[in-house]
Amino acid sequence: MTTITEVAKYAGVSVKTVSRVMNNYEHISPKTKARVEKAMQDLQYTPSTVARQMRLGDSLSIGMLYSDPSGGYQARLNHAVLKACSDARRYLAVELFDEKGADWVKQVEAFLDRTKVKNLILVPPMCDSTDVHELLHDRDVNFVLVSPSRPVQGALSLAMDDRLAAKEMVRHFIDLGHTKIGHISGHPGHIASLLRRQGYEEAMTKAGLSINEAYVASGRFKFREALEIADRMLSMKDRPTAIFASNDEMAAAVVMKASRLGLSIPEDLSVAGFDDTPIAQTIWPELTTVAQPFEQIANEAVKALSLQKASGGRVSETLILDHSVIVRESTGPVPQ
Repeated sequence: MTTITEVAKYAGVSVKTVSRVMNNYEHISPKTKARVEKAMQDLQYTPSTVARQMRLGDSLSIGMLYSDPSGGYQARLNHAVLKACSDARRYLAVELFDEKGADWVKQVEAFLDRTKVKNLILVPPMCDSTDVHELLHDRDVNFVLVSPSRPVQGALSLAMDDRLAAKEMVRHFIDLGHTKIGHISGHPGHIASLLRRQGYEEAMTKAGLSINEAYVASGRFKFREALEIADRMLSMKDRPTAIFASNDEMAAAVVMKASRLGLSIPEDLSVAGFDDTPIAQTIWPELTTVAQPFEQIANEAVKALSLQKASGGRVSETLILDHSVIVRESTGPVPQ
């Protein structure tokens, strides 16, 4: 299927020019318009009917792409953004994104061609793609980044202090008397995973505690991978007495494996997660976790995109939002 980028290349113009021809912008010379229209005809490029019907509402629409919308973090964020859009009388267009696919730009481009959205919220890991940023700038699409690894010119970045939150959680374990503390980190390609591991290591070092490498492993934010790691850690003769997981799904996996091995939570093992997704209060005992400011992230993102539309300019700013450590029944004093 032909994309707008291929049309632009064939016609020898920019993507922005093709977009303006398609939307009947003024100040496009007849010669350029004819060249673009011929390229569209030669390549058999036809924007979808649905996209054309959405054109009048494109400025009111906000797009999001997810690689795993069933995951706790993305499900919570999606719900928060949907509510924020509803409150602001905006529309939310959501689509699956193949994180393992080779060409992220083509996926985003196809999404923009179909929906005609002019506002986008980028979540990890797409929020760190320079190629995607360039595409959005070329197509005059406003965008907000959620938890990027670095600030990006012309975009609002929204994040929480993952490193500090992790330090606070590990400090909670230490205050309870734990010294043998394990950590199941997230996906190595996500900056949040790195920051949370750094927080774990810094808290341990500051307390004068050694880090046992056998107590640290990557579960890639996946329940099943964390289940296997927990089986290995908890089967050790000198096992950890507390485990901090980088998200609630992995923490829930630890709780399940501990139960299968006959360990009581928190009498024999303390467990904590991250995000405060629904599973944190669904399992028993309920999880101690770090609460992400999902509603604030969503409201700030929608507000920023609305302001950009009203002012006609782009916001370059980074907002660090507050988090909180929620202590529930899954953590307790070190076993005697």
